[in-house]
Amino acid sequence: MRKKRMKWLALVLFIGINCLLVWLDDGEKVIRQAYVPTWEKVYQTDLFETIEADGVVTYSGESFVYFDKSIGSFDSFLVEEGSKVEVGDPLFQYRVNDYAEAEAILSYELEKIDGEIDAIEDAISEMVSYRIPRPSVPVVGNAEEDNTTVVVTPQEPVEADLIKEQFIIQKEQELATKKEQEQAIENQLDDLQENGDTITVESPFEGKIKEISSTLNDPIIRIEHMGLQVKGELDEAARFEVESGQPVEITLANGEQTLQGSISQIEDAPHDITVDSKSIYPFEVSFKEEQELDSILPGYHANLRITVNESINGITVDTDTVKHHHVWKMNDTGKMELVPVQTGIQMGDDLEVISGLSLGDVVTKESIDASYKGMPFITPIKFTDVAWLDVGKYKDWLLYMTTGIITR
Repeated sequence: MRKKRMKWLALVLFIGINCLLVWLDDGEKVIRQAYVPTWEKVYQTDLFETIEADGVVTYSGESFVYFDKSIGSFDSFLVEEGSKVEVGDPLFQYRVNDYAEAEAILSYELEKIDGEIDAIEDAISEMVSYRIPRPSVPVVGNAEEDNTTVVVTPQEPVEADLIKEQFIIQKEQELATKKEQEQAIENQLDDLQENGDTITVESPFEGKIKEISSTLNDPIIRIEHMGLQVKGELDEAARFEVESGQPVEITLANGEQTLQGSISQIEDAPHDITVDSKSIYPFEVSFKEEQELDSILPGYHANLRITVNESINGITVDTDTVKHHHVWKMNDTGKMELVPVQTGIQMGDDLEVISGLSLGDVVTKESIDASYKGMPFITPIKFTDVAWLDVGKYKDWLLYMTTGIITR
């Protein structure tokens, strides 16, 4: 009985002394093994940083038609409020006070707009014919001071291509507007020359007549554009992140339809600027082309998700893997490595790693003491993956087994 007690006492002392030595060790003399029950590989995924906002569908704007009382007397309106008009539809008529003066004014306006059209067409032709320089070979420079050669590889001028394309699109839109104005002036001049003193003013815009001024105060007609857009508001914190051109996911409040758009305009100044109130910035979202909008009406509310940052195929880990900007990495030599990382976008449980890890690295989210840095690790055996449990799936397994027995 006494011997048994002595054995137990010796065993306890042995374990206790070893635990004490491990605890007092500075991490260099005693080799420890980190037990890592779970791990995962660094993977790739698309990550998006978004801002939520509320919006409402509205018409895309309105245009105004004016009447200069000094050139004639108003005759009559040819449209009613609520009616839809196309470009070139008659809006109203007036009688000129002086035929010669009216003809001279219209001729001058026609000549002026013809010059503007020529200038726009010349600008478009010049930009279309312009070839953006595309260096195909590296630029080599010799630094004589240290006898080194500097090679600078030029980047593709993608930004220049985009600016060129946007310029051409903008000028083509201006050209179309000017030609419509030219046609309207030509029609007014024809009316004057045919009727002697009566001119019919045609609509330069497409849309719906929103308001007609019965008092003939300018603007005498308001035309509401039939195109749809979404209006919303941002607080001060979100205004720092949102810029024109950013993509927007538009989900109608009933949840039945989700559409795509982009920020078309955002105000630099809030509604009210006071110390005691929050700064609220209005913005507008335009729908992408070739989307079905027939079932959408002005006044429909929508939930907006604005993408302010994105990372396509970003290097990603689970958010729990990163602790104090460090990750435990299980390297190829079987050692634990505490790696500093720089993180980026977080989307749910996914966290982008900008630097510090590579695709396929093995990491763990387990809480491991810093003293295990550089120590070997062990992991649980997955019995279902042990090869000898299914030896029949290996070719020539009998040969290998016989060779093993003989070598013994």
